[in-house]
Amino acid sequence: MSGKLKILCLHGYTQNAIMFRKKIAAACKSVQEIAEFTFVTGPHHIIPATLTTVAEREEVANEYVSEEHKPYGWWFSPKYKPIDKDGFFIGFKESVDFIKDIMIKEGPFDGILGFSQGACFTALLTQLLEDRSYFPDLISPSFEHPPLKFSIIVAGFKPVLQEATNVMLTRDKKVKTPSMHFIGDLDTLVSPENMVSLTEAFDNPTIFRHMGGHYLPSNSTSCKAFHKFLSSFV
Repeated sequence: MSGKLKILCLHGYTQNAIMFRKKIAAACKSVQEIAEFTFVTGPHHIIPATLTTVAEREEVANEYVSEEHKPYGWWFSPKYKPIDKDGFFIGFKESVDFIKDIMIKEGPFDGILGFSQGACFTALLTQLLEDRSYFPDLISPSFEHPPLKFSIIVAGFKPVLQEATNVMLTRDKKVKTPSMHFIGDLDTLVSPENMVSLTEAFDNPTIFRHMGGHYLPSNSTSCKAFHKFLSSFV
C-alpha cells in the first residue's frame, strides 16, 4: 500500500482518459506525494455533430484514429439523444454501472475528480454513494464501495432537461461529502453562474475561483489550494 489518496478521474464530454491525463498533468504532479490518480474513459463513443466538421467527424469515427483523439462521454447530449423512460440521459445508467465495476475492481477510491460533464457526473455519483436510498436501483445500500471522502469538481454544472438526476442535486438535503469546486470566471462553455449553482447543492463546499476558462488551473496559487484541500484527508 502506498498510503496515498486514491482518486478516480472522469474526463469531460468528447475527451478520454489519455487526453485528460495530459491536460491535468501539472496539477496532479503538484500533489503526487499525497495522491495517485486513476484515469478511465467513458463507455460511450461520442461524435458531436456541432463540434466538428464533416471531415473531422469521419476521422474520429475511423477505427484507425489514435486512442488519444477518440471522443467519449458519460452520457449522450440531449440535443442528439432523447431522455429515457425513467427520466435519465441516454447512457447515464450504463455509465453508473461502468463506474461501479471500476470501483470494485480498482478501488476503493478515496475521492473522485471530474471535469465538465465528468464533474457533473462526479457530483451525482458523490450523492448516490452518500445517500443510497434515493435511487437504490442505481447504487443499492449493499454496494460494497464506501461513500467518498471527498469530491473535486472542475467546471461542473447541474444536469438540465433531465427530471430524474436534476432532482438529485436540487433537494433541500445538501450533499455532506466534502467538495472542492474550481470555477473559471472566463469560462465560455459552462457559465460561472452554473458552476456556482452546483456548489449550492453541497454543504460547506471549498470554492476556488480563477481568472481563467474551461480547465483545471495549474499555477502556484491553484496548486497550493489543491494540495491544502487534499492534505486534510491524508
